[in-house]
Amino acid sequence: MGDALLEVDGSTIDECFEGAAYAFLSLTYDVKMVDLKIHRKIELDGLDLQNLLYKWLEKLLIFLTAENLAAGKVDVAVNGFRLKADIWGELYSRKKHGFKREVKGITYHLMSIETLPNKCQMRFLADL
Repeated sequence: MGDALLEVDGSTIDECFEGAAYAFLSLTYDVKMVDLKIHRKIELDGLDLQNLLYKWLEKLLIFLTAENLAAGKVDVAVNGFRLKADIWGELYSRKKHGFKREVKGITYHLMSIETLPNKCQMRFLADL
């Protein structure tokens, strides 16, 4: 049991949300081993950027745990506190994708998002 503190940098908020997804999912399995067979569209609204990040990561965790879907590619567009994303992946296979550790959830503790004109940085904590 423990936590993982993840930091993500990007040149845009979209890149940061995409990077957050890859960093978060990579805690559990090898994202590079995922074939892009299944497509899902997601739309989320948040109260602010932190709430939107929380909902985004929570949705990815639900895909993995409830639908057994391993995401291998994400395209994200954030407009204000609204996120639209396309996710591609396949059914998770421990044999194919591996298993690193179980992620139980995401937390607001230590979460921060800094946006500047040509830079974005996120920090968030995953509960393992």
